[in-house]
Amino acid sequence: MNKALWICSLLGAALGISLGLALFHTPFWGLALGLGIGAVVGASMQRRH
Repeated sequence: MNKALWICSLLGAALGISLGLALFHTPFWGLALGLGIGAVVGASMQRRH
């Protein structure tokens, strides 16, 4: 697993938990969305470099 993918996934998960608790009152959906978006961003950063 490359460094950009790992960092973006962790940041996405952290932001997703916070937003999930604020918007949905449960961290599950925020975590799932955050991990997915973080993984996509990390993978796109990997292809550019």
